[in-house]
Amino acid sequence: MLQINHVTKKYQNFTALKDIDLELEYGIYGLLAPNGAGKTTLIRLICGLQSPTSGEDSIYGKKYTSGDILQMRRRMGAVAENPSIYLDMTAEENIREQYAILGRPTYEGITELLELVGLSGTGRKKAKNFSLGMRQRLGIAIALAGDPDFLVLDEPVN
Repeated sequence: MLQINHVTKKYQNFTALKDIDLELEYGIYGLLAPNGAGKTTLIRLICGLQSPTSGEDSIYGKKYTSGDILQMRRRMGAVAENPSIYLDMTAEENIREQYAILGRPTYEGITELLELVGLSGTGRKKAKNFSLGMRQRLGIAIALAGDPDFLVLDEPVN
């Protein structure tokens, strides 16, 4: 499902990742390492938010440089340490926006997603008025909006 071969990521004079190899099949995995070890950098590479300085990664057999890698990444959901949400929108509006980005033809399933993450009672409350925990749960709902078969969570215990 995910393969990383000899990946290195450098920022000017700082090496965040050096010669990383990783191969994951379907399952549940945790990445544990001290602060500053490069976990978030690795997640950013996996999600396509950054490119490696050297080496390569692939998802479902498609290299990150492949023209159709975006189709493979649509099978992935991700929640960053600070989820990207629209603060002036409600939880439902945020998920509707994600549905539009993903090209989903209907809004079917939004009620169930909100219920799943414990946000079904938020109504017209804007995300800017949510607690940190509520924002994290909204981020999870957004990540699940595309019915992914691969979910990446950065700092999941937040």
